[in-house]
Amino acid sequence: KKVGEVKECYNTAVTTAAANHRERRKFLRTALKELVLICSDQPGLLGPKALFVFMGLCFSRDEIYWLLRHNENPPPRQGKVKLQEDLVDRYLPELLFHMEELRSLVRKYSQVIQRYYVQYLAGYDAVALAQMIQNTAVTSEEDNVLLSSICQKISELSVDNVEDPDHVFDFLGLRLDWGRLQSYLSSGKNPVLAQQKDLAALLNTVSFHTRMVDNLDEMIIETSDLSLFCFYSKFFEDNFQMCLEFPAQNRFIIAFPLICGHFSNITNELCPEERIHIRERSLSVINLFLDEMSKEAKNIITTVCDEQCTLSDRLLPKHCAPMIAQVVNKKKRDKTPKKLEFEKPGWESYRKTREDLTTMDKLHMALTELCYAINYCATISVWEYTFAPREYLHQHLETRFSRALAGMVMYSPETSEIAKPSELLNSVKAYMNVLQCVENYVNIDITRVFNNVLLQQTQQSDSAGEPTIASRYTQWYSDVLLRRVSAGHICFSNTLRSFVSLSAEGAIPFNAEEFTDPTELRSLAELLGPYGIKLLNETLMWHIQSQVTELRKLVLLNKEILIALRTNFDKPDIMKELFKRLQNVDSVLQRMTIIGVILCFRELIQDALSTQ
Repeated sequence: KKVGEVKECYNTAVTTAAANHRERRKFLRTALKELVLICSDQPGLLGPKALFVFMGLCFSRDEIYWLLRHNENPPPRQGKVKLQEDLVDRYLPELLFHMEELRSLVRKYSQVIQRYYVQYLAGYDAVALAQMIQNTAVTSEEDNVLLSSICQKISELSVDNVEDPDHVFDFLGLRLDWGRLQSYLSSGKNPVLAQQKDLAALLNTVSFHTRMVDNLDEMIIETSDLSLFCFYSKFFEDNFQMCLEFPAQNRFIIAFPLICGHFSNITNELCPEERIHIRERSLSVINLFLDEMSKEAKNIITTVCDEQCTLSDRLLPKHCAPMIAQVVNKKKRDKTPKKLEFEKPGWESYRKTREDLTTMDKLHMALTELCYAINYCATISVWEYTFAPREYLHQHLETRFSRALAGMVMYSPETSEIAKPSELLNSVKAYMNVLQCVENYVNIDITRVFNNVLLQQTQQSDSAGEPTIASRYTQWYSDVLLRRVSAGHICFSNTLRSFVSLSAEGAIPFNAEEFTDPTELRSLAELLGPYGIKLLNETLMWHIQSQVTELRKLVLLNKEILIALRTNFDKPDIMKELFKRLQNVDSVLQRMTIIGVILCFRELIQDALSTQ
């Protein structure tokens, strides 16, 4: 009969327990959320409602432990009961987060709780205990001494002790006295404590109240410690990943790194060798979590930046030509008009209904939620280390911005193509505008990101050793543009203050004006800054030096003839003969032309820089 009852209980538990616990977690999420809102709005309630706070934490911890153990070792499936679905809780991060919020509130307002219970012990508990001692017949003198010492200890308490930073509360002796008294009064043939239930209840209450004064941190650990996650790493990491992929729970994801701070509580003096492994595990897991959170935020920001760069690019003048052509050819349209191919910039901002969320809306929502989590706490202490979630995001944004700038240059050594400076500057400004908006979500210094990255882009290489904007444009202008000028395909126009292409018929046109007109060079100067222009100047001067060196070689080669030419400058016939004997005359002319071209370009660059 008993075996049948056990089996029936087992079957009932398997079929209903998971659903019951799921509903409990659902209730606790709401209850803890309301408790957090009330206590954060009215911290004074933490005193009288401390028991409810610790009860809520305790119930939540027990439910999480139940889920943890049953998820790791699920019972066998019976019939059509979908037990596994009830053992996966997508809303678990919210419960964990509210537990962490309550813990932080208790720590933050610990003095409020202490003041309340010091006054309660001295003003009510001491008076009630004194009256009860008078009305209670205790068997021995020793018991009377213990009760009197407890009463005297709590009656001497004062609120001034709470405000005194040097005063340390210690009621461990009082609680030990109550333990001794229980053993004395509960033993023997005539147990007094069984008859004096009111006294026992009052002393138990006193014991709890003293713990609220001197043992608050230990109470928090006792009621809400989640260090057991340390031994269920797969479940812990799977729930973190699930939370990261579930936008509705993104704002609660900071609970996972905060729980890593609990792992130190699970160490035991009887097993010291575990301490090192648990410590390493804590540090590696929190580092992984904060890194993944920052990566996800960085990816969302990158997607928004790319979209904004595309929208900004559509506002450039070069995109006006198709629209102008469409208006000009309006009369020549077919009888069946085609759909408008070119939509004007800004159409994406018009909405039919507010309910239709665009991709950008979803991205901004996800970014807001994730940044709330990153910005939730400035630092997280795990063992003797302190982690700063915002610094993780700062580093990721800095690295991403640096790579984005390198990609925007669009330099191709094979085809010798590069982005126009004005277009690059437009994209960079659009990117920076989005990054500037990140400050609305997270309390980080984006200006520091800009200063670090943009300053590196004016050098030969960045901190990672990668080519920069300055090095790529220096290479392109000196090796591609100026070579084409010296080859005779491009000439300098003093009137236009620019280099102008001289494309032959049938040749692929290359418009030097698009890279050397004043607007483009001013954009280039703004991108490179004084340091970048200095690097470009040094490269140009190196080219001039190499041409001068070659000219010197030619002069030395023709030294004797040049001396003769100088002494016979008034004899045309001899001059004519000597001139024919000169070697590499065309090379001299070509190199002088190159020097002149470089100096003209250098002058244009200096003018562009001075107008900034």
